[in-house]
Amino acid sequence: MENLKIAAAYIRVSTHDQEEYSPESQIKLIRDYAKNNGFILPEEFIFRDDGISGRRADIRPEFQRMISKAKETPAPFQVILVWKYSRFARNQEESIVYKSMLRNKCNVDVISITQT
Repeated sequence: MENLKIAAAYIRVSTHDQEEYSPESQIKLIRDYAKNNGFILPEEFIFRDDGISGRRADIRPEFQRMISKAKETPAPFQVILVWKYSRFARNQEESIVYKSMLRNKCNVDVISITQT
């Protein structure tokens, strides 16, 4: 039991993305993935930004709250689960900066449950 990892989930839905799953669908898929892959996903670590573009991280309040949590010592979770990497960040540079900071400074990985 002690090798279960604590996970966080980040869900983002922008108003103009028609091809994406609803936030509820994303959460359900992430919960299933967590359960099947040995992660515990506490309710307080589900972060959700609705109707917000993924182009800029600084205008996404729940994203910023999640990053702040990850920077705590020790980090309260080891991974951030997302439905697709585009939910984490649309801007490639920002995505690289945040993933690298999370991995190197906080020891937190970002995992897409649908992409490798």
